[in-house]
Amino acid sequence: MKFETLIFDMDGVIIDSEVLFDNADTEFFRRHGKVYNREEVALLLTGMNLREGTALVKEKYGFQDDVDSLTSERQSLLEAEYLTHLNYVTGFENFHTQVIADGLKTCIATSSNDHLLGLAIKKLGLEKKFGDNIFKASDVGNVSKPNPAIYLYAAEKMGTSPSKCFVIEDAPKGIQAAKNAGMFCIGITTTFAKDRLSHADMVVDSYDEIDLTKLMME
Repeated sequence: MKFETLIFDMDGVIIDSEVLFDNADTEFFRRHGKVYNREEVALLLTGMNLREGTALVKEKYGFQDDVDSLTSERQSLLEAEYLTHLNYVTGFENFHTQVIADGLKTCIATSSNDHLLGLAIKKLGLEKKFGDNIFKASDVGNVSKPNPAIYLYAAEKMGTSPSKCFVIEDAPKGIQAAKNAGMFCIGITTTFAKDRLSHADMVVDSYDEIDLTKLMME
């Protein structure tokens, strides 16, 4: 078998959270008298953990409060969005069922912080699909993508060599992290257009476009 383990990023790949980040950050910027530019800010932050991303926003856009306060504010806004609007990405559940039927192991490797991840697990029951195989930024010292640490950690915990893992990602930094880990990577355009994901090994617009049988034979 060409691959043994499929590693999913979470935000924008399993859970349809990118619009929730947009909503929360639109309000976050508004509260501080600034305008949220989705194209610019999302590209800057997607794949980073919440605190590092907030520190970058503070520096780049001149927010006045300290990083801890700003991080807490963003987290509260995101929590409200998660509790009311969080759902799976279209097509994920059927795709995951097929992956399991084909005998692949699966796990999550996310830059999400523990609190938001906990909300997602509770609301959507992620543990029913992944068990204990949900790996997060705090497992690797809160190092953000494109550092490959979270993907290498996931491979180690799954008992699979990186070359036998493949990754589904929605963001440039996440794709780079997977490639830095020596893994095959599929980019999915749930968050960014294809041209932003061009360094993935394959780019698709939806889960329906992923042909597992063909992929495993190539």
